[in-house]
Amino acid sequence: MKRQLPGIALAVSLAWGCGGGAVEIPTLELGGAGGARLMNGTAKTPSEAYENAYSQLTRAHYNVRRNLDGRSQNQYGAREAMKQIVGCLETMRTCVVPAGQAPFDPYLVRYAGWVKELDNGTWGGSFLTDFDRTEREVKSKFNPAGTELLAEFPSAPAKKPEPRRPADPLLTPDQIEVPVSKTPAPAEPAPPKPAEPARSDASLRLLYKAWSAAHVELLTGVREKKPCRPKYEEVVESLRLMKAQVSDERASKIQIYIEYYGAVDEKTRGFSALPEKTTEKDIVDELEVAARVIRKEFNPDK
Repeated sequence: MKRQLPGIALAVSLAWGCGGGAVEIPTLELGGAGGARLMNGTAKTPSEAYENAYSQLTRAHYNVRRNLDGRSQNQYGAREAMKQIVGCLETMRTCVVPAGQAPFDPYLVRYAGWVKELDNGTWGGSFLTDFDRTEREVKSKFNPAGTELLAEFPSAPAKKPEPRRPADPLLTPDQIEVPVSKTPAPAEPAPPKPAEPARSDASLRLLYKAWSAAHVELLTGVREKKPCRPKYEEVVESLRLMKAQVSDERASKIQIYIEYYGAVDEKTRGFSALPEKTTEKDIVDELEVAARVIRKEFNPDK
């Protein structure tokens, strides 16, 4: 039977002293096949690495909130805890099968954006509300019980040696044959080639530009408190058409951001009202999270 205990926290606290900074003590596992071991050690399987990273999410989220408490704010501590969440999600992403990796991307972008906001001191508004909601989504969506994990860590493929080119045989003068000149028969005219369909990347470029323009107009409408529903519909429609132009894997990524825009639309009641303690800038920043990834992944001119 395995037992998990705090890493002998009391003994370490007495040895090191209980100073101002809190020391994170890794969990100790007892009773395993190899005896006692620290749970933050090198994982032997993707399943073990995934579960270890998932188990650290609760404490890391708690540390973000604790360090942003109004009575004793510590933005540096909150930023480091947020970076730990990013690291956990990156580890979890590498442990799932390739088809399950894309859903992690918008959350990695969101948490990385929060790291930057904490670093610059620009967090605020509905930050804590969005942070709590996102924590619930992450824990529910990426629970190990419902996640398909790799059976083993992928190993680097061995480099195949290049085949040696056989040496050219030495030719003597009496082995050289002079080709006999023959008049070739007149070739039959080749049948006309059928007209090639328009390249899909040209269509993708046009659709990308349509999405980009609609996105900018949507942001302008939010900032100026104008009706934004038509621009939101143009954004989503252009993304749906882009989705039909790309491979299945990239189409799955686009679908994630279609749903991301939909979540913002739902939160703002069709871009007609702001949630409590939320400003127009908060909504603009949230929309730009999706836009940064779309521009990076789907701009055909890059």
